[in-house]
Amino acid sequence: MKGDVELIAEHRRDKQGIPENRRRAESLVFEERLNLKTKGDLYHPNFLLFDAALGLGLAQQRFTIDGDVDSTSTFLNEYNFYGQLLPQKPYPLTGYLNRAEGLIPRQFLGSLQTETDNAGLIFRIRDKNWPMTFEWDKSETRQDSLGSFASDFFNRDSEKLGYSLTHNFSERSRLNFRFDWDDISQRSLTASTDIDQKRYKISHDWIFGSDQQHQLNSYASSLNQSGSFDLDIFEWAERLKIQHTPDFLTNYNLRWVDTDQRNFTNRELRGQAGFEHKLYESLITTGNIFAASSDLGNQGELDQKGGSLGFNYTKRNPWGTLSSSYITSYVREDHTGSEEVGVVIDESHVFIDPLPITLERVNIDTSTIVVTDITGFDVYTLGDDYTITEVNGRVRLYVTTLGIIPPNVSDGQTLLVDYNFLTSPKREDRTQRQLFSLRQRFDNGLSVYYGHERQDESIRSDTPIAPDEFRIDTYGIEYADKGFHLLAEYSEESSTQLPSTSKRLDARHNWRIDSDTTADVHAGYHWIDFGQPDPRELELFTLGAEIFTRLRDKCTLSCRLDWRNEEDSVFGNTDGLRIGSELRYDYRQLDIRAGLEFNQLDRRDDETESTLFYIRLKRSF
Repeated sequence: MKGDVELIAEHRRDKQGIPENRRRAESLVFEERLNLKTKGDLYHPNFLLFDAALGLGLAQQRFTIDGDVDSTSTFLNEYNFYGQLLPQKPYPLTGYLNRAEGLIPRQFLGSLQTETDNAGLIFRIRDKNWPMTFEWDKSETRQDSLGSFASDFFNRDSEKLGYSLTHNFSERSRLNFRFDWDDISQRSLTASTDIDQKRYKISHDWIFGSDQQHQLNSYASSLNQSGSFDLDIFEWAERLKIQHTPDFLTNYNLRWVDTDQRNFTNRELRGQAGFEHKLYESLITTGNIFAASSDLGNQGELDQKGGSLGFNYTKRNPWGTLSSSYITSYVREDHTGSEEVGVVIDESHVFIDPLPITLERVNIDTSTIVVTDITGFDVYTLGDDYTITEVNGRVRLYVTTLGIIPPNVSDGQTLLVDYNFLTSPKREDRTQRQLFSLRQRFDNGLSVYYGHERQDESIRSDTPIAPDEFRIDTYGIEYADKGFHLLAEYSEESSTQLPSTSKRLDARHNWRIDSDTTADVHAGYHWIDFGQPDPRELELFTLGAEIFTRLRDKCTLSCRLDWRNEEDSVFGNTDGLRIGSELRYDYRQLDIRAGLEFNQLDRRDDETESTLFYIRLKRSF
């Protein structure tokens, strides 16, 4: 039996609102916790293995909100039980039950307090020929701000069932089957989502050939989703790879997709054939052609044809390594039918802060736009996580990482977008795209590079549509050596939709000052100037620093600073500041921590400020 006694004292101040109507809150919290944990077996290690932890405590809080004073006392409990019945048998059963409290850090906004209750069972059958797994999981998650203003409420309840099966017909032939059922209910201050989802997947992989150089992959899946978003998708795909020689291969893909959502249907058959050739390990040539036919129901039919050709070259030279690539593609689309409402499901985009996201379709009904994470379960809030602009029939999403209402978007995250759009009775698109890149990496850590991207498009339609044609030229220089990194980049885009000019500077230095101290400093500047018909100028400054030092053998100090200044000629200015510092003392079984956290965010004249001071003492036994 092991455990610890923990004492926590926290003092917090919060401010929120516009200067004319600013709310203030202050809280003082004391917590006393007893945590116990043990592990072992019941009767015999081969019968039942277990790992158990239990935390009990009391919390007293005194808080003041806009001059009103109140106090509360609550009982604290956390637990984590894990057990495995008959672990050495061919049919082990695993169970878990836990409740946890934690913090989710957010840049410039202060952490979210989260409580999670989770229970589940996993039953495995370790059959030599047909191994399978049964899974059940039930989870409840609650999130709220540590402050006294209830603007960050978020709640999710989920229940999941899963079944998987694997069978090896031979060393070269494997079958996989997977079934998942998810029932998810999600609530926040601005959105409510209920999803009941069933998904079936079956796949078969076959490796053949005298040297096992060829491969055939077969895949089929079915998705049935009801609730807030009704959706049915059936997909079947075949992928064949033939390795003719060590330097030359061909690949062939065939896919059928049947989609039903609300008043939208799509029956698509797509075929593709391609090749890859390697020349002296320096030049890789790829090419493919494809054709697709879609039955869109009341919206008519869509036929697509096209292909691409690419070259990738890498070569050592006396100064370092030269790399270059060129890809050209051509796509022809012919749409026939009537003017109807079309539906786009799970259009994928990667968000790069602070660049906007441009949706692929035109004539979009912006009131139908729904933005989610890659799972489709986290729904983001219009006005808080993103804003919408429309120019020449094209819709752009301006996304921010500084949303107040959870869940929040992060830089580099993949987002999925659903929306409705108005189809044209008849439309013919011809699109040619070219991408070229050239980079010289010198042995001393310096790199220079150039990138060119061009798209030419011609459109014939019963409805006037401006073609999306552009040319982007990017020039850059980069240096990286021993924890030091510098980057300077200039990019200019001439476009029929929204021309722009971009400048970017990034610098980072990570180094060890002495044997007890490490430091990291980074700074960034990004300037973007969008031209007519939607002029907008955006400047983003970021600065950060972090230091960790060992003051004595048993005492350490860590400090961190993050600053963000965003000047937007359309949406206004945003300023964010985050400062954190923690002093830690460890002596034998005694752990003492004292820290200060300060967060400030001024966004669109709405100011949020929080200050947290804490002392935490833990004695293990």
